[in-house]
Amino acid sequence: MNKIRLGMVGCGDIAFRSYLPAIPKLADQAELVATCDIDLARATRAKEEYLAQGAFADAGDMLAKADLDGVLVLTSMVPHGPLCIAALEAGKHVYVEKVMAVDLAEAERMIELAESGNRVLACAPSTILLSAFQELKALVQAGDVGHISLINALGAHFGPARWDGYTSDPTWFYQPGAGPLFDLAVYPVHILTHLFGRVRRVSAFAGLAVPEVVMTAQSVRGKTVQVQTDDTITMLLDFGNTTLATVNVSYNMLASRFPAMQFWGSRGSLTAPQFLGDELGVWHQGDKEWKISHLPPSPYDKLGVAAGLPHWLDCIREGRQPVNNARCARHVLEVLLDAQVSARSGQAVEPKTSF
Repeated sequence: MNKIRLGMVGCGDIAFRSYLPAIPKLADQAELVATCDIDLARATRAKEEYLAQGAFADAGDMLAKADLDGVLVLTSMVPHGPLCIAALEAGKHVYVEKVMAVDLAEAERMIELAESGNRVLACAPSTILLSAFQELKALVQAGDVGHISLINALGAHFGPARWDGYTSDPTWFYQPGAGPLFDLAVYPVHILTHLFGRVRRVSAFAGLAVPEVVMTAQSVRGKTVQVQTDDTITMLLDFGNTTLATVNVSYNMLASRFPAMQFWGSRGSLTAPQFLGDELGVWHQGDKEWKISHLPPSPYDKLGVAAGLPHWLDCIREGRQPVNNARCARHVLEVLLDAQVSARSGQAVEPKTSF
């Protein structure tokens, strides 16, 4: 198969930080043909720095004029669904950053189009591909620490507005359709579903703790953002068979010494990273101390956030579905949406989708 011709929609921080630098490393497999951003100057910069053929300000224009096999959707979250639907309707394979959509009907339409058109739809996050989580999955499936009945996980940090190195305007993260639930909780929920299957029940509590934030991100330093979505959420997830997880979510965790993910089993315990990282902790009943492993990096680990890109390309060439597939991503999206419903209603919610 010839090189897979890619178009990129969204040329902001995540594109320049992770995905654009990853594509030249995969030059034997893919080439960047077109870039697109509502700010044409950003699309043009991406085109010139990474030697694409064309730059566009409108995704529909790019889909109509550029000769593409696949499209990367890296915009803010609310447009993910419509942009992916347009690309799939145009017959393209799609890789979309998290979350796949902010509306379950859009996610359903994406799956319908991908499956009926035999297109590969991969959905971030791709952390399950990383070495630490592959080893974690192997340990869980082997019953290394017995039956795991209790999990504590974090989807939390200080928020993109306080991230000095963030190069775009992070205001949209604090508006409806974003926030830490979609931005951060998606990571642990994604990992947990790969480990334990579908979520059977969701309960949640949520609120807005810090209604305005003075931003220190370099492009907007000193400006104040009004927070328009919940910034603090606690989720309780029931996976059945007495496997229960708490996922704490926030944009207000300025620092922590708390292990990111902890798993308590009938014969021992495990710890794993929150997002990226190579440290895995294992303790078995009777051990005097924890065994801490630092796993050697795989090719996926070396790409960090963009780890899913080579996997997606492999799946396109081989005609198979990715590990970070759309049905799993749809279930994770439903869990997050159900958490919002539960927080408002005070009632547990039972997700209807599976994968």
